Amino acid sequence: MTSIISTFDEKEKKSISELKELLPDIVKDSGVPENYTLWGVSLDKNSTDERLDVILVKYLRARTDDILTESFPSDTFCKVGFIHKHDKKNRPITYNLYGGLKNEEVFGNLDRFLRWRVQLMEKGIQLLDFKTVDQMIQVHDYNLVTFASYDKTAKTANWVFKFISVFLNEQTKAKFVVTSAGGVKDSMLAVIDEDNLPVAYGGKSIVPELENKKSENQPSSE
Repeated sequence: MTSIISTFDEKEKKSISELKELLPDIVKDSGVPENYTLWGVSLDKNSTDERLDVILVKYLRARTDDILTESFPSDTFCKVGFIHKHDKKNRPITYNLYGGLKNEEVFGNLDRFLRWRVQLMEKGIQLLDFKTVDQMIQVHDYNLVTFASYDKTAKTANWVFKFISVFLNEQTKAKFVVTSAGGVKDSMLAVIDEDNLPVAYGGKSIVPELENKKSENQPSSE
């Protein structure tokens, strides 16, 4: 069987060597233990473990991908997720909307959806300076437009969280705040200034993506 590292070109080999030299500083700056492992692989710059080279080259290839400049249909994805302003600690906020989606339009081309989702995440990372801000806020909204169905919203959010929490450790669980529609405003104002919080959540900031989605899902008066 052909070894994966034998497929690396000279440019990739050079980049791997350069990145390995930076590993001690990267590990130190990230605040993880010196003996930290990634998928069971030590991040030791002197390592001869081929798996480390494979991990590093995957990272390098991902960073050189043109996904950040790729175009996606805004009329499809702008109502699925977007980045809007920041919280009280200057952390950028990504909103992920799961209610009222046209599944075939959004997920019909799964590869396109995944690339769009990675791009959204990468755009958020671009807003971090890793000096004063090294975290993002993720808002996962499962029922944005059904404001009257508070019980349904609460049950959906709690059921989803209970399901995924099975796979999370306590430290990760502590990062989640689960709320019903009736408690959204207070919960979000605790971390986001009113001027930066979208109107749909009780704030003062106008977000076209949310306003359009809300109007599209309102019952017809006819």
